[in-house]
Amino acid sequence: MDGINLDQIIHEVVTKYLKKPMIVAGNWKMNMTVREGWEFLEKLGSVDTNVLIFPPYTTLALLAPEMRKRGILYGPQNFHYEDSGAYTGEISIPMIRELGCSCLLAGHSERRSYYNETDEALSRKVAKGIRSGFRVMLCIGESLEERRNGQWQKKLTEQIALDLRELERKELDSVLIAYEPIWAIGTGVSASLEEIQETHGFLKMAMREMFGCELPLLYGGSVNEKNAQEIGGCPYVDGFLIGGASLKPEKFRKIIEISKSV
Repeated sequence: MDGINLDQIIHEVVTKYLKKPMIVAGNWKMNMTVREGWEFLEKLGSVDTNVLIFPPYTTLALLAPEMRKRGILYGPQNFHYEDSGAYTGEISIPMIRELGCSCLLAGHSERRSYYNETDEALSRKVAKGIRSGFRVMLCIGESLEERRNGQWQKKLTEQIALDLRELERKELDSVLIAYEPIWAIGTGVSASLEEIQETHGFLKMAMREMFGCELPLLYGGSVNEKNAQEIGGCPYVDGFLIGGASLKPEKFRKIIEISKSV
């Protein structure tokens, strides 16, 4: 048995034969007017698998009934941990609940980088969202410098530990993790299959050590209809968080169909 990782073999066998349907999530970022979103949904049609879309607030509010009718789950790209108050430009959980949202996006690298969103704030957001009855998709990721310097493991485990520190064990069932290497977001360059498999395998192991369980782990980083088959086939990849390709209904539909076969 020397050199054989029995845990990995068991995990891969279970993953192959008992794997749950993959999650396909689209982050529209600051794109899609209401008209454009409506046209997108008309071209996309209905879905019969785990599909999530995070639209901008205006589109989310007006197209929520249409997404619900088509079987699409949806939620906001950001939210505040307070129910109300003098927080100009923010959106609260009660506002989100009115729209029938089921999942909240938190910690995207663009929020962390452009708006100085801290792990302290994120820990409060994640706890607030879950204790309000939502699932939360937490984004984590390392910079190119951290990847090259061998600091990526430390960076990713710190983000998970800090951002989930307020949760009790049972509350972790409502958490999804989206790994997005910052250097592969919006660049058209995806991490190699070896890097994805190594990172996802490491994160699954780290979560077992930290929490005694594995959380669903999505990959995000220039996923498109051309590489989704290979990326989705990597062990430990439970789905995709998609940026640019989620703005094109024909590409997004193709990725959804691919997700059913991997």
